[in-house]
Amino acid sequence: MTAVRDDERIVFLAMFWGGGGPFGISAILHACDWVNRAVPRREDLEAALNALLARGLIEAREGEFVVRDGPARDFDALRKRIRKGKFEAVEQFFRRLPEPGPVPRTVTISESEYERHLADYVAFLG
Repeated sequence: MTAVRDDERIVFLAMFWGGGGPFGISAILHACDWVNRAVPRREDLEAALNALLARGLIEAREGEFVVRDGPARDFDALRKRIRKGKFEAVEQFFRRLPEPGPVPRTVTISESEYERHLADYVAFLG
């Protein structure tokens, strides 16, 4: 499993566990830190969001991102059925998904934009 795929799983899990959205970038950073105790790097977050969009697991709405209802229900049902920890459940969920094929670069996050969102998140922490 590559780092991008790991981040894809963590971003999906964080968004799901955080209520599904809508999430701006700073809220996604917060949710990832809350779930995984780590904040993804800019390029990993960008790649994860693009992969999740390509798979149809999330959708973009006016600069924010939302977990789609169908995938959220499917993941929740699997998680409850297998009764495993959240990381093992998300791993099994992604194993069942078809590969997305070529992932278009729909989302781009500049370094300055990422730094601004990261600063917003850090300020939120106090």
